[in-house]
Amino acid sequence: MTTNVGFLSFIAQNLLDTSAIILDTTPALAPTSQFLSPSRPAIDCEFLAVQITRLAEDTTSPLGLTDMKRRNHFGNIILATFVIYVARCAPEMVGANPPTDAAKTASALTVQEDGWALWNGIREYQDSLFDGCLGVYFDGGIPIQEEGGFMGWQFQIRASVEGYDP
Repeated sequence: MTTNVGFLSFIAQNLLDTSAIILDTTPALAPTSQFLSPSRPAIDCEFLAVQITRLAEDTTSPLGLTDMKRRNHFGNIILATFVIYVARCAPEMVGANPPTDAAKTASALTVQEDGWALWNGIREYQDSLFDGCLGVYFDGGIPIQEEGGFMGWQFQIRASVEGYDP
């Protein structure tokens, strides 16, 4: 696939759409708010978002200390980093009472199911999602700590892509 100015956005949109399909297989279904984000989204509602967090360059050859001076003699690859965020409501206090253990467990199950579904689903669709990429590195997921009454997951994926001539 030839890359162009919209190539990374195309991948990000496909990643968002596929993540929604994956989360629709869970009892909680995918959040209705779904968007591409230019930066880390505020965790202030239930949502599903994808962000391109980093563009970087990496060498194609392992380098030892003696090779550091000759880095320009080796080929380099472009790595685009995508992050998937899914946020869910955390259990709330009822009056002056903290959330019940049952409410905490129910929220934990929803978040854990989201994480497990995304982990397996993204790996299942990896080849079609990143068609045209030279390589894909699934860095894994980490929980989003409860923030403003919401919690969830963020998954990071790096894809090796070709540049283009503007």
